[in-house]
Amino acid sequence: MVNWTRSRIQFQISTQRPGQFRKLLEQPVCYYVGSDTCSNTMTGSPEDEKHVRYISLVRKDGGEPIIGIPYREMSVDPDLVASFVLAIIIFENRQLTRFVKEGYIVLIEEGEHVVGLLILDKVEDEEQYRKALAGIIEKFETNYSAQLAYWKGDIRPFREFALYILGVYPYRRIDWEMVPHLLNRSEAMPDRQASIPWSVGETDRKISKVTDFINGKRTIVEIMDSAGMSREETIAIMSMLDRYNWVTFSRKITDKTVLTKLTSPPRYLIGVYGEQLLKVVDLFDGRRTVAETSAMLPYSMEVLLTLVKNLVDSGVLGFREKAAE
Repeated sequence: MVNWTRSRIQFQISTQRPGQFRKLLEQPVCYYVGSDTCSNTMTGSPEDEKHVRYISLVRKDGGEPIIGIPYREMSVDPDLVASFVLAIIIFENRQLTRFVKEGYIVLIEEGEHVVGLLILDKVEDEEQYRKALAGIIEKFETNYSAQLAYWKGDIRPFREFALYILGVYPYRRIDWEMVPHLLNRSEAMPDRQASIPWSVGETDRKISKVTDFINGKRTIVEIMDSAGMSREETIAIMSMLDRYNWVTFSRKITDKTVLTKLTSPPRYLIGVYGEQLLKVVDLFDGRRTVAETSAMLPYSMEVLLTLVKNLVDSGVLGFREKAAE
């Protein structure tokens, strides 16, 4: 039995029979242990995945945790929350669809074989999150119907399903026009290319395929097309690579890009390109495109784009969000 000693929980459930959780399962009820009053104030946007804290799928028969994806730090242990939910649903045979734990909303959906939990911050409208969770469960049980029906106890193959979940709620949503750059792991940078826990089976193959197309020049959308990945798969994989420190991102520079001078070029760049570099930098005034600037210089577009990229990487030039009218 889960021991809750320093928390408050607000429940919205239905009960049909008495049991050891009777005091907790009256509808509705706020259960306090040294806490203040419960609040029903909801804030935030239901369309913003930044509110998602944790997603978990747990097997009904036996209570084995199949997959759990932590998104952001929480003041409560999500595994403890999952244990409590299982105690209610599986062992007490109660219907539990929602409760509040230390300010977090916990949404629960049941499938035929698994229970899904989605922990998130308080939001104005929870329905979109609930529908997404129900869709995740339906997809999971469809994909793994045979394995769930004939359970063998090995949960490792299920980790590849994180690709689907992260396509629905990625760790971070990255602009399609950003250019990823692979980071190299070394003794000096041991945190780079950390092990991706979801890189198993088919997901591992797809991650490898995407990284093969990362060359520091292609945008995310170009990589998606080249690798033949779906939009959701690309979102999920880029999210994983970002989360586990495999890549950094930069903006792609084209002849239509508008740049502005941020600072004077350092002496080492002047030593490489000569004093004329000062004139080149001054031409980027936040209004002209690279093409318009190129027309004022005796350089080819290819040469100028290479120079401009180096100046952006060095912090000499920066992007202007909107082109001049």
